[in-house]
Amino acid sequence: MLMISKEAVQSVMSLRDKIADPERRAECIAEVEDMVEMKESHLARAEWGSCCGNDCNLALQIEHELRMLESVLELLKAGSAQAGSVLERYIALLQEGYRPEPDHW
Repeated sequence: MLMISKEAVQSVMSLRDKIADPERRAECIAEVEDMVEMKESHLARAEWGSCCGNDCNLALQIEHELRMLESVLELLKAGSAQAGSVLERYIALLQEGYRPEPDHW
């Protein structure tokens, strides 16, 4: 299982709270664009690294997350209410595949 920072979890949960508010759509779009950019960077690093390779399917998992975020982004830009349900599936995926980082190392 992978680890996720508390800040990343808080960011996604904050987005979930804002996504239903049409007046905050532009803000949500900007946040999801940032998340997509970050996942693209993670994916590139996962594909470059030979230590993880296909052993833990890290690149596949990140690519799946990236596709979900791109779907949320497309739906937000189209003004679709379905963006919230895709985001909920993304949150469920994070809860399944990640555990929170510990408070101390």
